[in-house]
Amino acid sequence: MARDTGYGQILATCIALAAACAAPPADAQLRANRRPPRPTVTLPEGPVRHVILESCSGCHGIDEYGYYAMDRAHWDSLIERMKTAKSGVVEGTVISDADKALLLDWLVAEFGPDSTPMPREYVVRELEPTERLGASQANLELESACTSCHTLERVHAADLDAAEWRERVTREIGRGAGLLIADAEPLVQWLSETE
Repeated sequence: MARDTGYGQILATCIALAAACAAPPADAQLRANRRPPRPTVTLPEGPVRHVILESCSGCHGIDEYGYYAMDRAHWDSLIERMKTAKSGVVEGTVISDADKALLLDWLVAEFGPDSTPMPREYVVRELEPTERLGASQANLELESACTSCHTLERVHAADLDAAEWRERVTREIGRGAGLLIADAEPLVQWLSETE
């Protein structure tokens, strides 16, 4: 009888060890249950710090900059879009030309085209029938979002599925494509169905 108990304890110990080895480490379990990490951007010192605090951080955190790797023209275009964006807090940013120049210098130095943008989380959502794009509307969006860097022939030549289009569109938004990540899914759906 004592011998059976000994074997039972050994068997229980082996099962416990096997379960412990098979389970992912605690930090991996935590990572699996969390949203993807966000970029870590340090608020700069000097005059540009004041510009960011006055003109930018009322609507978004500075970690947003880490999602982009753009040249001066694309950063300038994004700032111009922010002047008309409505966040629910403000009707759009207000920034003087001198302050914008300071901000652009810093953005290009830190998040220029040679940097590596942090990948964005892309949440696939079910489209309402009214959100689906027709050919003319899709081509207008492509013209607006893509042609400052390349021709539409390049887009039309790509043979990608929906997941690949999501990855491509997300990457291009990080490089300055004039499209908000929240508005990308109708275009992705159209591209994956027609291209």
